[in-house]
Formats: sequence, structure tokens, C-alpha cells
Amino acid sequence: MAAVHYFSSDYEERATLRDGTEVVLRMVRPDDKDLLRRGFLKLSPQSRYLRFFTPKLDLSQDELRYLTEVDGEVHVAIGAVRADGTAQADDASGDDEGLGVARFVRLADEPAVAEAAIALLDDVQGKGLGSLLFLRLVAAARERGIERFRCEILGSNRAMQDFLFGIAAERTIEVNGGVMSIEFALPDVEVAQPAADLPRESSLYKFFTLLARGALDWRDAVARLAMRRRDVDPDDDPKRPRA
Repeated sequence: MAAVHYFSSDYEERATLRDGTEVVLRMVRPDDKDLLRRGFLKLSPQSRYLRFFTPKLDLSQDELRYLTEVDGEVHVAIGAVRADGTAQADDASGDDEGLGVARFVRLADEPAVAEAAIALLDDVQGKGLGSLLFLRLVAAARERGIERFRCEILGSNRAMQDFLFGIAAERTIEVNGGVMSIEFALPDVEVAQPAADLPRESSLYKFFTLLARGALDWRDAVARLAMRRRDVDPDDDPKRPRA
């Protein structure tokens, strides 16, 4: 019998950001492809580069399928949209506006470890949405038996390496080929924990704060999705990140 999770297909949560913006958090669905693509197109070129390690103008159909057709167990994605269900005034389409997505992908050979990623539109950063998505992502991972998140960043900056070693108490770090792989133990987070009760002393939270500020060049599961598909040769993949 499949486990019953709080963060399931019927999960929905309303919240208010620091600037008064009303948002709805819910699980990403297969019919979110257009919504996700519109959000991607609103990202700044720098935000896209930090996630894909290459100038990227759009998402392919394979990428959109990968990002929206998730199983809710190995690959979990939680999205945030404006609560009024309409886009901002500068977008005449009237369609839903996606504001951010948090996701993790469980590693096949290490089921207690997952790669994690959070992406926000540039104009909602610093308003509390990233912190809220962080809490819900960690809680969703913990209820599925995930114990650690793994992230990779470019490790060529020695000062940044030293800084990360300093903030990451409960972590393991490996540097190979110019890429730093970091694993963080998940903090103890409840499924509906208020954003005011953030685990700010957690190394993982400090790390994601750096990511949100654009202070790190990093790789996430999205950037390597083509390498995970059996029908794609990684050496031929133009989106493959370079160290």
C-alpha cells in the first residue's frame, strides 16, 4: 500500500508574502507546462545561467515533461502561483502566474539522499517565498524518508569554498574536477511549520539563502535532466553543464 503523505496531489496552502502578495502553494501537475514555461521566460538571463550553466532561451518539450510529469515520490515539485489566479497588469494574457518552484529528486542508488532545487521569479525574491518553499520542500522530503539533500556548485572559488566549509557544520563536502558536491542533513521541520519558525541556523538553510542571492554558481537536478534520460547521450547533450 502506498504511503499517505500530507504533501500529496490535493495539497494546497494559501500564504501572504512580506509585501502583501497572496500566493497559493500546491503540487506541480502535468498540465502546468505552459505555466512553468511562462515563468521560465520571466527569469533574468543571469538566473537562467546559474541554473543551466549556459545561456538558455527556452525549455524544450522533454524538459517541460520532466519538470511537470512528476511521480510525487522520487521526484517531488511544489509550486507557488498568485492567489488571485491572474497575471500582473503588464501581462495581458490573464493566465495564472507562477512565482516559484521547489523540487527534489531522490537518488536511485542512495534512496535517503535527494538533489534539491528552488527557483523564484526575480521580482519576488526577498519577500519570503523562498523561505516558505524551503520549509515545505524539506517537510515533504522528510515524510518520504529523505535524510539529506545534495547540491553541486562550481568549486573554483577558493574563498567561497572556505566560506561554505565554515557555515556547513552538519555536511559532507567533496571537490572533484572543479565541482563541489555538498550534502546537508535535513533540519527537523513540521509539515505546516510557520515561516517565522525557520531553521535559520541550519547549514542547509544558509546554503539556500546564498543560492537565492545569486552568490553561488550551482548545478541542480534540472541542469542534468538530459543525462538521466536513457535515450540521450550525455556527451551529445548541448545543455550539459560544464565545470
